[in-house]
Amino acid sequence: MTAKFLKVSCRDCSNESIIFSRASTTISCAVCGATLTNPAGGKAQLVGCNVVETLE
Repeated sequence: MTAKFLKVSCRDCSNESIIFSRASTTISCAVCGATLTNPAGGKAQLVGCNVVETLE
C-alpha cells in the first residue's frame, strides 16, 4: 500500500489541484467549490475530478 499525490482536474471548471490519494477529509475545488473527493476509510473516493497525473 503506497499513498501518492495526484494531480486532478475539476470536472466543473477544469481547475487543476494536487491532492493526497488517502485524504481523510472532503476536498473541494478552490475555484468553484465543487466536491472533488470524499473520505472512504482508505483511499479517497474521487467524485468530481479526473486524474491528470500521478506524482511520486
